[in-house]
Amino acid sequence: MSSDIEICNIALSRVALTQPIASFTERSKPAEQCRVFYGSMRELVLQAFPWPFAESIVSLADLGSPAPGWAYRYRYPADCLQVRSIVQPGWRRALTADQEIPFKIGYDSGGRVIHTDQPEAACRFTFKVEDSTFFDAQFSDALAWRLAMELALPLSSKPDLQQFAAQQYQMALTLAEGSAFEESQDDPEPESEFITVRQ
Repeated sequence: MSSDIEICNIALSRVALTQPIASFTERSKPAEQCRVFYGSMRELVLQAFPWPFAESIVSLADLGSPAPGWAYRYRYPADCLQVRSIVQPGWRRALTADQEIPFKIGYDSGGRVIHTDQPEAACRFTFKVEDSTFFDAQFSDALAWRLAMELALPLSSKPDLQQFAAQQYQMALTLAEGSAFEESQDDPEPESEFITVRQ
């Protein structure tokens, strides 16, 4: 498990800066650039995929007064970075294409809302994880490459380093996504009535 500063130092080394930083507040250009980019790049990588460590499912608060064309209007969950799906309460399995419940993100005076036709809806979403001890090694690696993409130009002025970091980020992201898929096991599919009757 890497700390925020360790992830930043890995990113800095990937853009050919060998002097590590000790904190975001130290007076150095690398620390300043890491402070500028780290939080937003962390959120961007979290949004890129439904990471198991950053997934939450909550029942949504019905706000009433649905928008035209929708049956319900719900409050957007706090700390939500990316809504993945609307589900029925208690639903655990991944949704197939024909089970997906339509929804749309909207806005009102209180902030973001979710429009859907699902009564008593729950929401599966990626939440904002600020504690880097939740990150596995492959996610941290992908985040360090994504951060290196942003640090390459202001710290090294070498566009080829930025391009290299972008390629490495895509590869690291693919590996991290594959590893994340291996961290869960869906319930077995129920047998069809046809098979049950034949037995």
